[in-house]
Amino acid sequence: MSAALRPPRGTRDWMPEEAWLKRSVEDRIRRVFESYGYGEVITPAFEHLELLVAKAGEEVVEQIYNFKDKAGRDLGLRFELTTPIARIVSSRPELPKPIRFYYIAPVWRYEEPQHARLREFWQAGVELIGVEGVEGDAEVVAVLYDALRSAGLKDFRILVNDRRVVEDVLTSAGVSEEKIAAALRALDKLERMGEEFVVGELCKLGLDGDRARKVVDKLAEGFSSFTPSTKRGEAGAKRLSELLEMLEEGYGVRVEVDLSIVRGLGYYTGVVFEAKCKDGSIGSIAGGGRYDDLISSLGGPQLPATGMAIGVERLLEALSAQGELPRYRPAEVTVIPVGAERKVLAAALKVAQELRNNGFRVVVEYSRRSLSKTLERLSKSGVKFAIILGSSELSAGVVTVRDMEAWEEFKVRVEEVVSLIKARVP
Repeated sequence: MSAALRPPRGTRDWMPEEAWLKRSVEDRIRRVFESYGYGEVITPAFEHLELLVAKAGEEVVEQIYNFKDKAGRDLGLRFELTTPIARIVSSRPELPKPIRFYYIAPVWRYEEPQHARLREFWQAGVELIGVEGVEGDAEVVAVLYDALRSAGLKDFRILVNDRRVVEDVLTSAGVSEEKIAAALRALDKLERMGEEFVVGELCKLGLDGDRARKVVDKLAEGFSSFTPSTKRGEAGAKRLSELLEMLEEGYGVRVEVDLSIVRGLGYYTGVVFEAKCKDGSIGSIAGGGRYDDLISSLGGPQLPATGMAIGVERLLEALSAQGELPRYRPAEVTVIPVGAERKVLAAALKVAQELRNNGFRVVVEYSRRSLSKTLERLSKSGVKFAIILGSSELSAGVVTVRDMEAWEEFKVRVEEVVSLIKARVP
């Protein structure tokens, strides 16, 4: 096959079944977002490069697809949606607070394609802007939990942390303030690259081997063993305790503290969290956290904010692994005109239109296959009902309705078709 006929590396085509499954899951997520009062925003695919690199973090900057337009302006494809939304809020100070935005959109990162993560991928997320207290963090985590449950995911856990706790551990180990961001980026690779890699990266930042290993060990010991040595660490620990309490008491949601969760983006300032399958078969399905300085760094007002994003492809992969994907039906009903008479076809088309007007997805069978072969093919396709209409049915003013799952057959008057099918649809 010619290279020009293949999608560019790191992208994919969504065929009808795949696109239907994706949209079905996204619709479930959308309903949860809107149930919490979030409104959808749609932003441009590309932004000014200066905006995208402002607080992204060194590693992500290298992944931005950037280019010059025909007027010589430096632009880049968005790599996530938090920064574009921060731009909107920065440019519209009159927006009433708090702000609840959500999005379901594609983003782009020039990174090595991997399982369930390409260079073009979809995110579904929310941003809660203007709530400073722990109630803001708790709401966003609860939205994530409910969205994953609504999508059908069962065996997952949400891991939470506060960056200030990790910064406390790094400071206590001797990492200087100007190297904290680089140390956090190194720790973000702990799960993917392993302990030895992270120890090596910390040594490059000035720690000796013992101190670097103690950082990793301290994080592994867990929250119950953490004793803050700085005011930032104390504030982070207090926020984590409050978050756990509010999630359980207010939402009935239990999460786990994992001090190795730091998130790679440079704009996070406090609570961070990730959602993962319990069996560890897939990386993070979702992640997010608090970013209180991003909007002001872009020239807007100082506004506290918390957000999260679900990786749609990774969620679909997890749902497939757990056997929880919705069943794809290209159509619920197939109308089969039998014979070549124009009157029969016209009557079949009218039946199909009436069903469509009542909300059903309907296909009219135009092939000249035998009825038995057509029904055999439909039984494998997932179609729920077949409606058979030939010259004899037309003369009698009836149709034959076959329930393809129950394998039952009825002859009903044309005007009764809709009510019959509605009664048999769960």
